[in-house]
Amino acid sequence: MEKSNSTLMVVFIAGIILIAVILVLNQGQTKIITGGEQQNAISVSGNANLQVEPDQAEVYVTIETSDEKAENAKNENAAISGNVIKSLKKEGIKDEDIETTSFYISPRYKWDYERQEQVLTGYTATNTLKVTTKDVDNAGKVIDTAVDSGANSIQSVNFGLSKEMQKEVFGEALIMASKVARDKAESLANSLGVNLGKVVSVQESNFNFAAYDVPRAAFGMEESKAATQIVPGKVEVSAFVSVAYEIK
Repeated sequence: MEKSNSTLMVVFIAGIILIAVILVLNQGQTKIITGGEQQNAISVSGNANLQVEPDQAEVYVTIETSDEKAENAKNENAAISGNVIKSLKKEGIKDEDIETTSFYISPRYKWDYERQEQVLTGYTATNTLKVTTKDVDNAGKVIDTAVDSGANSIQSVNFGLSKEMQKEVFGEALIMASKVARDKAESLANSLGVNLGKVVSVQESNFNFAAYDVPRAAFGMEESKAATQIVPGKVEVSAFVSVAYEIK
């Protein structure tokens, strides 16, 4: 019985040693499945962050009107909105760069203390237009034109990238992220005493960029004829890639 226990103990210790040896030999390597076969590979990731000048501004303009009757509030809103759009077009804004993002008519109430209940007092029509311009340095002019034509609120001003610029910057960010990944792989290969082979897999995440939003305080609705000055900030762009290299 004691001999049997000793034999089991020896086998157990030998198994532990074998597992330890395998872990050491495979340290720093990742198993990648390609074509139904398993091979040794180094898997790394790389990310890049860029700050670029925006080439597009989006100004959200709101026209709000109120009346005892919903129809009157709607009609007045339509008239003012038409005037705002007409004025923006005169300043060079194209039809496709003006779109309604929301329109709604909501009832207005006030509290009747004698009756102890809400009483309907009228309706408010709200129309919000998104105005896009490539002239980012003159975004303030869009605000002035809209307000002078009857708009009574500027929801926000966002500086971002056009589709053309996104494509260009995305390519640049991917190249940078790929280089970071390659440098990591080469460092790992050197430390392990192996050589990098061909790329066996590549995966890139979605391209992201954070638009610069101007604080509302920067375009307060003061009663002043001074031109609104809006200074665009830089847009932050990021890209991420994962690459696996074959180990020779």
